[in-house]
Amino acid sequence: MLDWLLNLDYALFRCLNGLAGRNALLDSSMKAFCNDHLVPFTLGFLVLVMALKGRRRAEDRENLAAVIRVFLTVALSAALMQLVITLVHRPRPFVDHEVNLLFYRPVDWSFPSNPATATFSFFFSAFLSDRKFSWYFLPPAILMSFARVFCGVHYPGDVLAGMFLALFSAWMVHRLRFLSRPFVAAALQVESRLRSALSLRE
Repeated sequence: MLDWLLNLDYALFRCLNGLAGRNALLDSSMKAFCNDHLVPFTLGFLVLVMALKGRRRAEDRENLAAVIRVFLTVALSAALMQLVITLVHRPRPFVDHEVNLLFYRPVDWSFPSNPATATFSFFFSAFLSDRKFSWYFLPPAILMSFARVFCGVHYPGDVLAGMFLALFSAWMVHRLRFLSRPFVAAALQVESRLRSALSLRE
């Protein structure tokens, strides 16, 4: 069963990575989404918008609490990912196979995908707090994850594992919401003091 899944994973990888090197514009776009600049910056901007988009004081508080849960989800998923990496040592695709490599050669293990874990943590956590706004987080997460396979540095299975870790982490943070309450309370206290100092609406 495991061999069948690994063969399927590699077959899917070959299909997606086989698209690389055929179109200069597509290659350039995938390189942009694959790197550690464009998508993280976009997600950071979306988090800022999420925190500030409220029109009333109650909405401001809910949005800030949602942002705190997003960051806690990212932290939990990162911790779980590191645990998995210590147990599963899967080489990068370019180590065992000939690939169309459009990115530098990362030296860490391939499974699970760090970018997929992080970006989908943003989406799943936001989805559990704000169903409407959360969909803005999905395209960057999908594009970066797809680009990592397209550029030859991850298998599709690495991405799926990252997505699962992100979903589980988001569910845990929102299910055990009492664990996030001290962080939310501290953030709200700081925010309230800033508003008072700046004479903003209370």
